[in-house]
Amino acid sequence: MKDNLLFLCLLCWLWVIAGCEVSQPDASLAKKASSLDGLTLSDLQDTSQKKINTDFLVKYRIITYAISPDSVDELQEVFAHLSLNDVRTANKGAFEANGFFVGTGSFDEGQKIIREIAGIDAVRIAQVRLMSPPGDIEPIFRVFLQGTETIYYAKSANNSTTMALGPGFLGWVMSVNPDPRLHRKALIELYPAYWQPGVEDIRLRMGIEPVDYQPISVGQVLARVEERGFILLGPTRMASDQLTLDKLLFFLPGRRPKIQFFLILCDSMGQ
Repeated sequence: MKDNLLFLCLLCWLWVIAGCEVSQPDASLAKKASSLDGLTLSDLQDTSQKKINTDFLVKYRIITYAISPDSVDELQEVFAHLSLNDVRTANKGAFEANGFFVGTGSFDEGQKIIREIAGIDAVRIAQVRLMSPPGDIEPIFRVFLQGTETIYYAKSANNSTTMALGPGFLGWVMSVNPDPRLHRKALIELYPAYWQPGVEDIRLRMGIEPVDYQPISVGQVLARVEERGFILLGPTRMASDQLTLDKLLFFLPGRRPKIQFFLILCDSMGQ
């Protein structure tokens, strides 16, 4: 745990210096610095005033909803009620061009949003309760890749390209850390990632994280949320005919295809 916390502090320090862009699974993707003005990521690594308690636990729920593909426009109306004040992306233009949305809300706003979600005939298809120490990475959703797919995505607001990944998983992952300066608030990082299963035991014996999550930085986002508040993660457009990044992360194929989105409820922060 101490090693994980030290690594997190070092990573956040690098973000403050060089921005929030992280390594891509595709080594050919360019890296660009990106400002995170307003969210003070340095809070994560600034332990001079307040030490992060390694026994601190965040209890939260991840609720997955599904809607019909033609209801995406109605979902945008739900998004319009959420705040973007405490949300920062590694690359805003790329984030939006890839069809991603993240917004936050308070506990008092939660019931209204749930009613709004019910109003667009969204169906709850999964709910997971988690309790995580600072820095632990948890997968929200994953899809298996054969390794033969060509994935289309936006590298920036006006620049689209493709990437090819080997056999493995692609999905949304998240990590939670207490905000060292603001009581009862947490910083939640969300990003798409690629990873390969099957080497967990070997990595544990080497003393490193059991899963090597490789972030895809065009979808990386950091949000501050208060205790009992929530984050909503979802798509802003219908699924493309092409195999796009957002199609893989939000589209559920089948006889009756669906679009999924995620409500993350931060129930409590503390031991």
